[in-house]
Amino acid sequence: METGNQSARTQVKKQMRARKSFSSALFFLILGIGIPSFVGLMGAQAKTVFDEPVLMSSNLQIGSTSTYTPTSLSVSSPSLSPSSTSLVVSTSSSSTPLKLYAFIQAPTGPVTRPFVILTAFASIPRTISVVIRGFVNTQEFICTQSPCAIYLQNSSRFVFRAYADTGESSDEVIASVNVVQGQDGFSVNIDSVNQFTTFGDSCAQTWGVEDEIGSQWDNFVQFPYQLNTKKTLHVLATKLILNGIVDTSGCAAGGLSLGLDWPTACGLERASGAMIEWQNQYDEYIWMSSKEQGIPPKVVKTLIEIESQFWPGNERFYVDEYGLGQINQLGVDVLLRRDPTLYQNVCSGLNLDCLRPYVSLEPQQQAQVRGAVVGLADASCANCPYGLDLGKAKESVSLISMLLKANCQQVDVMLGTNLEDATYDDLWRFTLASYHSGISCFQDAVKATRKDKLPVTWENLGERLNCSGGKDYVNGFMDRLSSFDLYLYQPSDAQAVIAAATIVPTRTPVPTPTVYISSAQVKVQVFMDRNGNGSPDADEWIDAMTVLLSTSSNEQVTQRTQNGIAIFDMSGYTPGINVTVSLPGLYRSESFVLPEQGEISVTFMFEQPALPTILP
Repeated sequence: METGNQSARTQVKKQMRARKSFSSALFFLILGIGIPSFVGLMGAQAKTVFDEPVLMSSNLQIGSTSTYTPTSLSVSSPSLSPSSTSLVVSTSSSSTPLKLYAFIQAPTGPVTRPFVILTAFASIPRTISVVIRGFVNTQEFICTQSPCAIYLQNSSRFVFRAYADTGESSDEVIASVNVVQGQDGFSVNIDSVNQFTTFGDSCAQTWGVEDEIGSQWDNFVQFPYQLNTKKTLHVLATKLILNGIVDTSGCAAGGLSLGLDWPTACGLERASGAMIEWQNQYDEYIWMSSKEQGIPPKVVKTLIEIESQFWPGNERFYVDEYGLGQINQLGVDVLLRRDPTLYQNVCSGLNLDCLRPYVSLEPQQQAQVRGAVVGLADASCANCPYGLDLGKAKESVSLISMLLKANCQQVDVMLGTNLEDATYDDLWRFTLASYHSGISCFQDAVKATRKDKLPVTWENLGERLNCSGGKDYVNGFMDRLSSFDLYLYQPSDAQAVIAAATIVPTRTPVPTPTVYISSAQVKVQVFMDRNGNGSPDADEWIDAMTVLLSTSSNEQVTQRTQNGIAIFDMSGYTPGINVTVSLPGLYRSESFVLPEQGEISVTFMFEQPALPTILP
């Protein structure tokens, strides 16, 4: 027998599936998923490199050094295949404003000299110069490089922004930093910072389920540096040595095996520092694409690690695969069918009839569009250092997130009502299976599971996933995802070799605004007053009720009640803003001004409907 919570969750799933049934049928009709010409198209999308002693191809394709913006594209010099002609992509668009981001970070553990690290980046790399300017207490500073270190004498207050030479600036960052001296050195902690970013898991919303286990791997991190890892990656180390990024002249055989496909112990040791720096250089764009597409950032980073070990080269396997996510034309077909905006942006530069949807184009025209999209992931560059356009590689991270989102949407469509059999983790496994082995292979496994009259869970479907390496890929992916936090890396005193900020001579003392950051929380209670006593009893709490919290700064956070209660952590929000808590669709709301601290309790009571005493 199900518990009350399980029953409520099951009911919510059924309601959400009912609302989707019509849109799913419409999707099949419009996009033509069942068109016979498509059945044979989908194959394996990408293959894993894991830590196998296989050298990735060094014959990089010659491509352009231009960049990619997912929301607005202009493509010229089209080709049927990205390997045949260079692809030029323009990022200039008035509808896609440049965004700047700035962050503050403290070192972990005791340090011999207290400092903080400031970082900034632009949503489009390489196109502009970005500096960080601000005040530490009353002293003005400027960082011409990112990251940059600011050394401290004692506890301090920071106010700063990132600025572009084209006039844009980031949101203002206000932070309080605490410095305490101990026997082992100085401890540096950020007591408060005014930044807070909300995140919506787009795949969970598509499926109509939640992570009921509370896994850490699908959490959205508030700052990009919280994705930094320290992993030993043999394929990456080999690439770094072969391309002269790491000097292994003092190692026997140049630090590589006789086949030049595996690092020796000496080569691995020499490559350690560069290996850490290289695997973390994409984290800002992983964080940004995660925020925009609603894909957990640890999922995106793990996929890049498995597919390419962060070296954005190209592979020649049974299909051509490109870039960090080893993307190919078979994979982007799913995305183009799911994302008409991307199709329109790419199509507009290919001299095609873009009024026709992608699925109605001739096969040769579809291949032309797919080739253009795949070309966005091709970071090879003959005139760039190491033969790679790293700016283009960073921009292609957004394409990887879009592909994952398209695959999880496709999983939702294919499972239909059988979605209820699977857990949140199972649905992510299905998505990864679709990304790696192709949607056709996944669909065959679904059909085989249903034919055997079994619930469509990973345990059952994985046994019927007949594409080579598909099951092992998914299981290995989830194992790495579960252990992600074991490899988290933050700078300490020994590794802090970072450019220092320049202190600007103070002409007139400028007061730094006092930092006010809320530490309050909002506790929402929802219950049905069945006995009419005006207070909640143990059996009167309402579970799975959606609660919406909206702020006057246009931010929204949604939670569902558990045991009748939903708690919103308002840490990082600015005191004094207006907050409204409501029950969407039920016309119940309450507003208040957010205080600096404490607990705000909001209670919604529903009265038991009065029953008629006589029949009408």
